[in-house]
Amino acid sequence: MSSTPRIRVVGLVVGLAVLALAAGFFLLSRGQAASSAAPSHTVVPLSKRTTGTGKKHALKKTAARKPAAHKPVAHKPVAHKPVAHKPAESVNGMPAALAAALTQHKVVVVSLYAPKVELDAMAMREARAGAAAAGVGFVAVDVLNEGQSRALTKMLGILDDPSVLVFRRPSELVVRFSGFADMQTVQQAARNAGL
Repeated sequence: MSSTPRIRVVGLVVGLAVLALAAGFFLLSRGQAASSAAPSHTVVPLSKRTTGTGKKHALKKTAARKPAAHKPVAHKPVAHKPVAHKPAESVNGMPAALAAALTQHKVVVVSLYAPKVELDAMAMREARAGAAAAGVGFVAVDVLNEGQSRALTKMLGILDDPSVLVFRRPSELVVRFSGFADMQTVQQAARNAGL
C-alpha cells in the first residue's frame, strides 16, 4: 500500500504541470491575439536582402554628411519710398507755424491750449475770432505737443493754458494774457500791436 501515496503525489505533480502549461498557452495565445491586429514583419538578415536587380541595399550612414552646395541668392533691388520731410519744429527759435504766419502778417495772435479741455477750446475760439476781427494772423499751439511747444517754452519759460500771446514782426512778444481772454480783449491787443 505504500505505492498508492507515491502515485498520488506523482499524479498531483503531473496534474499541476499540465495545468501550468495550459495556463501558459492560454496567456500566450491571448497576448498574440491582441497583437495579431498589428502587421506582421519578417526579419530578413542583411546578407540575404536584395532588390529585384540583385543589388544589396546600402546601409544608411550615420556619419556627418557633406553640406550641399548652395547657390548664391540674387537679392532683388528694394525700391525706396521717398521720405516726406517734416517741417522744421522751430525757425530762428520760434515755432515754425508762428514764423510762417509772421512772414504773411505783421501781427499774429497765438492761442495756447490743451486738447480736450472745454475752457481751452472756448478760449481758442475767442482768440481766433478776435484775430479775425483785427485782421491779423492766428496760430493755435497745443501745449502738450512737445514738437509744437518746445520753441515757445525755450523762449518764454513755463507756458500756461489757456493763454493768448500777441507777436509783432520780426519776433517780438507784445502782449501775454494768462488765462481766458475774450474776443474784444484779443482784438484790441492785436490792433494796438499793429500800431
